Amino acid sequence: MAQENPNRLSEWLEVAKAQAPVLRRNLAEFAGAVRENPGLLWGSRTVRYSTYGLGGLMLVWIVGGAVSLLTPAPPASAKPIATSADFHVVCGQADCGHHFVIHRDFGFRKFPVPCPKCHRETAMPARRCTSPKCGGRWVAPRMDEGMASCPVCGRKFD
Repeated sequence: MAQENPNRLSEWLEVAKAQAPVLRRNLAEFAGAVRENPGLLWGSRTVRYSTYGLGGLMLVWIVGGAVSLLTPAPPASAKPIATSADFHVVCGQADCGHHFVIHRDFGFRKFPVPCPKCHRETAMPARRCTSPKCGGRWVAPRMDEGMASCPVCGRKFD
Protein backbone atom coordinates (compact mmCIF):
# COMPACT_ATOMS: atom_id res chain seq x y z
CA MET A 1 0.00 0.00 0.00
CA ALA A 2 1.36 3.41 -0.99
CA GLN A 3 2.22 5.68 1.87
CA GLU A 4 0.56 9.07 1.88
CA ASN A 5 2.86 12.11 1.71
CA PRO A 6 2.82 13.88 5.08
CA ASN A 7 1.82 17.52 5.15
CA ARG A 8 4.78 19.18 6.88
CA LEU A 9 3.09 22.58 7.05
CA SER A 10 0.19 21.25 9.08
CA GLU A 11 2.61 19.41 11.39
CA TRP A 12 4.57 22.61 12.00
CA LEU A 13 1.34 24.49 12.64
CA GLU A 14 0.33 21.93 15.27
CA VAL A 15 3.73 22.19 16.96
CA ALA A 16 3.49 26.00 16.94
CA LYS A 17 0.01 25.85 18.52
CA ALA A 18 1.31 23.51 21.21
CA GLN A 19 4.30 25.77 21.96
CA ALA A 20 2.36 29.08 21.90
CA PRO A 21 1.54 29.12 25.66
CA VAL A 22 5.18 28.40 26.55
CA LEU A 23 6.33 31.16 24.21
CA ARG A 24 3.86 33.65 25.71
CA ARG A 25 4.99 32.78 29.22
CA ASN A 26 8.71 33.08 28.35
CA LEU A 27 8.11 36.39 26.57
CA ALA A 28 6.18 37.77 29.56
CA GLU A 29 9.00 36.68 31.92
CA PHE A 30 11.59 38.33 29.67
CA ALA A 31 9.55 41.57 29.50
CA GLY A 32 9.30 41.61 33.32
CA ALA A 33 13.05 41.04 33.67
CA VAL A 34 13.78 43.84 31.18
CA ARG A 35 11.58 46.23 33.20
CA GLU A 36 13.72 45.50 36.24
CA ASN A 37 17.06 45.53 34.39
CA PRO A 38 16.92 47.31 30.93
CA GLY A 39 20.48 46.16 30.15
CA LEU A 40 19.12 42.67 29.44
CA LEU A 41 17.49 44.01 26.28
CA TRP A 42 20.89 44.82 24.74
CA GLY A 43 22.12 41.39 25.88
CA SER A 44 19.60 39.78 23.51
CA ARG A 45 21.29 38.75 20.24
CA THR A 46 18.12 39.44 18.27
CA VAL A 47 17.89 43.04 19.46
CA ARG A 48 21.62 43.63 19.07
CA TYR A 49 21.88 42.22 15.52
CA SER A 50 18.68 43.97 14.42
CA THR A 51 20.10 47.26 15.68
CA TYR A 52 23.38 46.65 13.87
CA GLY A 53 21.52 45.77 10.65
CA LEU A 54 19.30 48.85 10.76
CA GLY A 55 22.33 51.01 11.59
CA GLY A 56 24.20 49.57 8.61
CA LEU A 57 21.27 50.22 6.28
CA MET A 58 21.01 53.79 7.51
CA LEU A 59 24.76 54.27 7.01
CA VAL A 60 24.55 53.01 3.42
CA TRP A 61 21.56 55.29 2.77
CA ILE A 62 23.37 58.33 4.23
CA VAL A 63 26.60 57.64 2.30
CA GLY A 64 24.63 57.12 -0.93
CA GLY A 65 22.81 60.41 -0.42
CA ALA A 66 26.07 62.23 0.33
CA VAL A 67 27.72 60.82 -2.79
CA SER A 68 24.78 61.88 -4.97
CA LEU A 69 24.88 65.36 -3.47
CA LEU A 70 28.65 65.72 -3.97
CA THR A 71 28.70 64.33 -7.52
CA PRO A 72 28.86 67.21 -9.97
CA ALA A 73 26.22 67.47 -12.65
CA PRO A 74 27.32 66.67 -16.20
CA PRO A 75 28.12 69.67 -18.39
CA ALA A 76 25.35 71.06 -20.55
CA SER A 77 27.23 69.98 -23.67
CA ALA A 78 27.36 66.31 -22.56
CA LYS A 79 25.87 63.78 -24.95
CA PRO A 80 23.19 61.38 -23.73
CA ILE A 81 24.17 57.79 -22.93
CA ALA A 82 24.36 55.65 -26.06
CA THR A 83 21.82 52.88 -26.46
CA SER A 84 22.95 51.54 -29.82
CA ALA A 85 26.15 50.66 -31.66
CA ASP A 86 27.59 49.94 -35.10
CA PHE A 87 28.30 46.28 -35.92
CA HIS A 88 30.75 45.19 -38.63
CA VAL A 89 29.19 42.35 -40.62
CA VAL A 90 30.50 40.08 -43.39
CA CYS A 91 28.40 38.02 -45.78
CA GLY A 92 29.06 34.33 -45.24
CA GLN A 93 28.61 33.36 -48.92
CA ALA A 94 31.97 32.50 -50.53
CA ASP A 95 30.99 34.17 -53.83
CA CYS A 96 29.91 37.42 -52.06
CA GLY A 97 31.92 38.12 -48.86
CA HIS A 98 30.59 41.70 -48.73
CA HIS A 99 31.64 43.74 -45.65
CA PHE A 100 29.17 46.32 -44.32
CA VAL A 101 28.18 48.07 -41.09
CA ILE A 102 24.75 47.91 -39.41
CA HIS A 103 23.44 50.12 -36.63
CA ARG A 104 21.51 48.20 -33.94
CA ASP A 105 20.71 48.34 -30.21
CA PHE A 106 23.31 47.14 -27.71
CA GLY A 107 23.13 43.39 -27.19
CA PHE A 108 21.89 42.67 -30.73
CA ARG A 109 22.35 38.95 -31.42
CA LYS A 110 19.83 38.13 -34.18
CA PHE A 111 22.33 36.93 -36.75
CA PRO A 112 22.43 36.13 -39.62
CA VAL A 113 21.14 39.36 -41.19
CA PRO A 114 20.40 40.01 -44.89
CA CYS A 115 23.35 41.04 -47.05
CA PRO A 116 22.61 44.23 -49.05
CA LYS A 117 24.71 43.00 -52.00
CA CYS A 118 23.46 39.43 -52.59
CA HIS A 119 20.17 39.79 -50.60
CA ARG A 120 20.66 36.43 -48.86
CA GLU A 121 20.35 36.15 -45.09
CA THR A 122 23.90 34.93 -44.50
CA ALA A 123 25.71 37.96 -43.00
CA MET A 124 27.45 37.25 -39.69
CA PRO A 125 29.32 39.46 -37.17
CA ALA A 126 32.84 40.23 -38.33
CA ARG A 127 36.28 40.43 -36.67
CA ARG A 128 39.36 42.18 -38.00
CA CYS A 129 42.23 39.77 -38.65
CA THR A 130 45.58 41.52 -38.22
CA SER A 131 47.80 38.66 -39.36
CA PRO A 132 50.42 39.45 -42.07
CA LYS A 133 48.51 37.33 -44.57
CA CYS A 134 45.13 39.06 -44.00
CA GLY A 135 46.49 42.54 -43.25
CA GLY A 136 43.47 43.88 -41.34
CA ARG A 137 40.75 42.19 -43.37
CA TRP A 138 37.25 41.87 -41.86
CA VAL A 139 36.25 38.20 -41.68
CA ALA A 140 33.39 36.14 -40.25
CA PRO A 141 35.25 33.94 -37.74
CA ARG A 142 34.73 30.19 -37.68
CA MET A 143 34.76 28.08 -34.51
CA ASP A 144 37.64 25.60 -34.19
CA GLU A 145 37.79 23.56 -30.97
CA GLY A 146 35.78 26.19 -29.09
CA MET A 147 37.99 29.09 -30.27
CA ALA A 148 37.14 31.67 -32.92
CA SER A 149 39.64 31.71 -35.76
CA CYS A 150 40.15 33.43 -39.10
CA PRO A 151 38.81 31.32 -42.01
CA VAL A 152 41.51 32.71 -44.36
CA CYS A 153 44.75 32.29 -42.38
CA GLY A 154 43.66 30.24 -39.34
CA ARG A 155 44.82 32.81 -36.74
CA LYS A 156 43.08 32.35 -33.36
CA PHE A 157 41.18 35.35 -31.99
CA ASP A 158 41.18 36.27 -28.29
